[in-house]
Amino acid sequence: MTLVEIRKKTDTVLDKELQMKYHRLQEDFLWILANKEKLRDEYANKYIAVENKEVKYSDDTINGIITKIKQSKRKVEDFAIEYIGECPVNLLF
Repeated sequence: MTLVEIRKKTDTVLDKELQMKYHRLQEDFLWILANKEKLRDEYANKYIAVENKEVKYSDDTINGIITKIKQSKRKVEDFAIEYIGECPVNLLF
């Protein structure tokens, strides 16, 4: 196998891994959006970190969330992080 063939194989595996990670994060953000009202009951004015459609961490600050994730020896980029405001945001066009 040539170096070019090895590189192409590695890139394909990496691309699939990144696509899977992107899809999972997208699903988590869509889950947050769909469940915003329920989340607001428990996490109003807090940041939440969601993984696999489940709130894993919450904190009053973004730095607090990041610290909790890092303390658990996890990567921040593996979580969908969102601020849950007390009041719904209405955008006017």
